[in-house]
Amino acid sequence: MLRGAFWRRHQRILEQNGYLLREMFREGYDPATGNPEEDKVFHFKSVIMDAVRVSDGTQVILKAVSFRDHPDEVNLCIMFSDKLARDPRNHCVQILEVLQSPLDPDIHIIVMPQLRRFDDLPFETVGELLDAFRQIFEGVEFMHKHRVVHGDLKMNNLMLDARELFPFGFHPVRTWMDRSFQHYAKYITRTECWPRYYIIDLGMSQRYSKRKAPCLKSTPVSLPSGGTVSRLFNPFPVDIYHLGFILRQYYDVYEHQPLAFLRPLVDSMLSDDAVLRPTISEVVQTFGELCRGLSPSHLRLPGSPRMDTFCHRIRQKLRAFKHIPPIPYSEFAPKPPLIDAQLRSFYTSVY
Repeated sequence: MLRGAFWRRHQRILEQNGYLLREMFREGYDPATGNPEEDKVFHFKSVIMDAVRVSDGTQVILKAVSFRDHPDEVNLCIMFSDKLARDPRNHCVQILEVLQSPLDPDIHIIVMPQLRRFDDLPFETVGELLDAFRQIFEGVEFMHKHRVVHGDLKMNNLMLDARELFPFGFHPVRTWMDRSFQHYAKYITRTECWPRYYIIDLGMSQRYSKRKAPCLKSTPVSLPSGGTVSRLFNPFPVDIYHLGFILRQYYDVYEHQPLAFLRPLVDSMLSDDAVLRPTISEVVQTFGELCRGLSPSHLRLPGSPRMDTFCHRIRQKLRAFKHIPPIPYSEFAPKPPLIDAQLRSFYTSVY
């Protein structure tokens, strides 16, 4: 899909279904009347486009999905957006509508709320960071409970609902700009609104039968003696590894002292032996136990080294004085695991 060509071809069809693309993608657009800077701005992935729902002015994101390349994505999105939508532990992005392309029977267009990367704004405090990962862990646990492996848990597939964080909105591509593309977007902190976090992109996700532990073959690896070999592996521990990698790589739990208490958990999630990695329910339980012992003053510590500033310390003292909680109420209260311990072998072993 070349730089918007697909979306220009579908512009009228989308408008007939109630979705209006940005002006530069509409039929008859004259660049001389537009914003030359905004006209240079495209989504990183050509399968993604932003639009406005005409009925109420809601900003939405469109994604073109090839059934041939990703046969399970649309059905899994519908599953988490339909029967399972009301469960508060479900953090998969909620699909608003699915459209069939009349120009290509292989293509579906899924309509989603406009979200933004969960790390676009720095985590001001330890409490803000822990709230985000509590929700992400909970969302992955919910997926695994329903025997769905995400398969691609990386930073740009973890999102947040920023409607309250950015009360005046933001540009769908250059998210630090406002919708007009004229000024920087204004925002508040997570502590002032406690956003909800979401998991997106089920293109590599797969649901497995409960009758037998899933077993996949790895990419062939060359042997010193010649030839290749493929290892068998269970895909559920791969999700666990990806989550541990994010905590280690991007949040520096080994260097940033306020997050040092998470090191044993991260070590277990990154174990070379996939069978020894915790299930996601064990991650959730251990994470909750580690966090419940933290004091309010610890939760107000900077979420990253770059947030350790004089202004940060003054702001946190003011919040403590005003009794503004450093995490949502009962954030880490004990909860029963979603995955029965007797099913551990299903989520870790290969047989």
